[in-house]
Formats: sequence, structure tokens, C-alpha cells
Amino acid sequence: MKTLIAPILEALRNQARFRRTRAALASLSLDARLDLDIYDIDATARRAIWG
Repeated sequence: MKTLIAPILEALRNQARFRRTRAALASLSLDARLDLDIYDIDATARRAIWG
């Protein structure tokens, strides 16, 4: 039973991590994002979580 639930829980954790990361990136000012070469918030958050 654990092997059935583990991937689902992992996917939920990753989705929560993605939402938190995306929110943190969105809270940065535009100048800060440009200085860090962050142009696409969604793609950057996705890469940070899923590689």
C-alpha cells in the first residue's frame, strides 16, 4: 500500500514546492528578477523543482 501512495504524495509535495517557489519569485521586484536573469517565472520554478 505504501508503494501505491508514495508517488502520489511525492507529486503533491513537489506541486506545493513549485507553488511556493513561484510565489517567492513573483514577489521579487522586476529589477531584481532582471539582475538575476529570471525572465520566465514559471519555467524557472519548474526547473528548480523538477530539473
